[in-house]
Amino acid sequence: MKSILSALTTVILIGLGSPAAIAQTDRNGKTDEQLLRKLIQEDNEGKNVIKPTEDSIFVNGAYRRPMIGRAAQEKEESRSLKDISNVSRKSEVVRLAISQSGDMAEEFGNFTLSFDKPDKTHINFDGSYLRVWRKINGEWLEDAFFARRNEPEEKTKQKSGS
Repeated sequence: MKSILSALTTVILIGLGSPAAIAQTDRNGKTDEQLLRKLIQEDNEGKNVIKPTEDSIFVNGAYRRPMIGRAAQEKEESRSLKDISNVSRKSEVVRLAISQSGDMAEEFGNFTLSFDKPDKTHINFDGSYLRVWRKINGEWLEDAFFARRNEPEEKTKQKSGS
């Protein structure tokens, strides 16, 4: 009798779409959230593991216009990294939400970026970003990335008239 009730409870939970029942996992039993957080952590460690989709969009203040497509991003990255050294980039996830269907996710966070210019000038600033992830063939890929430098607090106060 207990096994029948247990089986019935399981069927009801699956039918209702409980979060535990619909959580996507990989072969190693990791949830999508764990997989995404691992990619983000490895990227923070400089491992460059986040791959863009073929038609991904990349926008930040360093470029005049959005870069659309993996090829454009790879070309610009190889060109722009030649001009700087001692690069350090760290991000902190504020919010990570995965769609109910499990094929898209949004990530919002803050970052710190520092590097040396060719003239040995050291640049350091904080910013915020929004990243959209798309799961294609079981792999999480970056579909859109928007980042901008945060203005210093003094400058923000001047604009608001405080």
